[in-house]
Amino acid sequence: MSRKQPTFHGFPKEQRAFSPGRRTTRQSRQCRPRGTKEAMHLVLRSDLARGPKSLLKYDSAVRNMIGKLAKRHGVRIYRIVNAGNHLHITLKLSKQFTWKGFISGLTGGIARVVQHKRDANKKRGFWNVRPFTRLIAWGRDFNIAKDYLTLNQLEADGVVPPRSQMLRPERWRCVVLAFS
Repeated sequence: MSRKQPTFHGFPKEQRAFSPGRRTTRQSRQCRPRGTKEAMHLVLRSDLARGPKSLLKYDSAVRNMIGKLAKRHGVRIYRIVNAGNHLHITLKLSKQFTWKGFISGLTGGIARVVQHKRDANKKRGFWNVRPFTRLIAWGRDFNIAKDYLTLNQLEADGVVPPRSQMLRPERWRCVVLAFS
């Protein structure tokens, strides 16, 4: 007869090592969601992309490279928003196996365009973390993501102050509706 597994009743849910959302050491081993039937929201962030290496200075080169890679790998690009230190891309994969070639070419190519050279002493690369992806359902969810990207573009262009400086969304909601 097998023994029953002990319960975690003595620990609060936030302090459990493997409770959902609290994985600290094994979080990087989980794969990010990707799908072929829905659109995806991809975010690439780099703290090194500031000042002379800002992605805004290389905007046309970054967009051209994304377009070439998308055409080569069969990825449909809906929208690209360059916010200086991070990129938002809305895309749709044609096949699951195209993701690895697309994302590795994209991250390495952007670092090459910005002319980032990795230091021999430092292990840190150009990107902060792995690419963030989120599946977007068609319809209302897609429209919400589209409005979010519009707001991010307006913040990058300086039309709207950053959300960290804003107190109430009433200040920027009329601007977003005018540009969408």
